[in-house]
Amino acid sequence: MIIINNQRLLNIDKAYEDKSDPLHVYAKEYKDGLKELKRKYPDGVLTFKSAIAEPIVDIMDSKGAEYRDVPEDPKPLTVPLRANVAHPTRGTEYWAVCKGTPFQIREGVYDIGDTKTSKSKLIRGGSFTVDLKTDSDLAFFMYFKSPLVTGGHWKIDDPKEDVRKRGDAERAALALHTAIWQTLGDEDTLKLLASAYGVDVEGKEADEVRFDLKATLEKNNELKLSDPTYKGTEEFMEDLKIPDYILLCAFVKHFLDKKAITWKGDGRFKIGDKTIAQVPADWVKRKFEWLCNYFASPNNLEKLQSLMIDLVNEDYLDSITEDKIFRWIAKVKDIQGYYNKSAEVVKELVYVDFGVHEGTVEEEVVESPAPAKTKATNKTKGT
Repeated sequence: MIIINNQRLLNIDKAYEDKSDPLHVYAKEYKDGLKELKRKYPDGVLTFKSAIAEPIVDIMDSKGAEYRDVPEDPKPLTVPLRANVAHPTRGTEYWAVCKGTPFQIREGVYDIGDTKTSKSKLIRGGSFTVDLKTDSDLAFFMYFKSPLVTGGHWKIDDPKEDVRKRGDAERAALALHTAIWQTLGDEDTLKLLASAYGVDVEGKEADEVRFDLKATLEKNNELKLSDPTYKGTEEFMEDLKIPDYILLCAFVKHFLDKKAITWKGDGRFKIGDKTIAQVPADWVKRKFEWLCNYFASPNNLEKLQSLMIDLVNEDYLDSITEDKIFRWIAKVKDIQGYYNKSAEVVKELVYVDFGVHEGTVEEEVVESPAPAKTKATNKTKGT
């Protein structure tokens, strides 16, 4: 059982499935971390050992025989099972792993206990092994949160790890190079994807965007070593399929670049004087990512629809070069009759829905079956 800030029990599956859960970000970090450990150690076993070699000594046995340059026997070591962790964006956090029944301090507040056996793990022999299948909480805590490991005092006892790391780095670099310089040959798709990763694309040459995107992903790869919630090369390769989340992020970035959505440094994103979202203090450094996640939540669909009504105008629609963006807008707004229609028909339906075109759409489109939902009406338009 993992215990985090304010001594709250982390129900991994519940918090992970519910994006509105205040512990969702921690559950996602846990899931992503275990996924990474399983990839790195497919046999499911992690052996931790001291990164510092034992002192070399001369010894003499009971019969008087002398032995020189023998590694000294490792001394017993107590490994703490809780730690204050400095997160790059959320500040200092409390993490602990409970090996037994959590100790309840008061209603809703828990800790791992006050005894030595609950606070720490006694290690004899200079190393200990953790099974990912049976003790995933301890494996996650030790690898990502324990200062003994993150501080370089202990390491994974795996002679092949360095070779694998070098191989992973080479493969990732090759995949990234191929994706940016060959797969993303279409400039419009390149800029769409880059903007979704927070890269400024306005007025830039395609190759400048490629260099900026590469630098962003390389930085994210480094940050991901200490925080698996960052999106690096692996996630980027999945995003090449341009899922709805990427289209949403690109939509938000467009209007941030146009200053239609503004950030004044007070924790609020606004359209004019209207506050559309308030960013938690521990996410300010990643405010763009938080804003995208906020509008991507199924619970905030109506807020996303309202955002579109406030922002989408003729200039924006005329600037769209990707058919998939029109289809995504139609999906979000639940425009009647868009499903399974041609790109041109979907485009026209979007123009009509936002009051840009007064023309009619083909009768067969209007009669097309699609689940009808209550739809917000257009109000003011942004720039």
